[in-house]
Amino acid sequence: MKVPRIGLLGNFVTPKTNKTLNKTIYNPAMTSQMTPLNKDTVTFTSSTAHYLKKYLTLPDEIKMVLTPEDAIDMFKDMEWLAQGKVKRNMIGEGKGSEVYKNPWLSDYYLLILKDVGDNDTITVYSGEKIGDAIWQDKDNNSIQILKKAS
Repeated sequence: MKVPRIGLLGNFVTPKTNKTLNKTIYNPAMTSQMTPLNKDTVTFTSSTAHYLKKYLTLPDEIKMVLTPEDAIDMFKDMEWLAQGKVKRNMIGEGKGSEVYKNPWLSDYYLLILKDVGDNDTITVYSGEKIGDAIWQDKDNNSIQILKKAS
């Protein structure tokens, strides 16, 4: 294996080599077109696309109030809350269910189900007036959005 010259190591490229002569060909045009990296993190747009698909499933009354950027943050927060990575004060709880205030939407609550079953009704004990579920996450059935009762 031929080791590249020291001057080319900082450019993150390998020099062109001529196999017949075993000699490195230096191309100054190649180094003038290269620009240094501005960021050292890599982001994948597929994760954002996943949350944008969820945003499209929200009811129109929520989409009128919530921007897609805030919806992405809300969906991530709901997943972390369901996984127990984020701790928050509950406003209500029932057998296998917890209700939290939604920081992004003042007229809605977040319902996290611990035991997802085939029951149609869930009893939640709370001091707040809680209405019916208006949205359920298709990927995780234990995450739902409830509307405030009037």
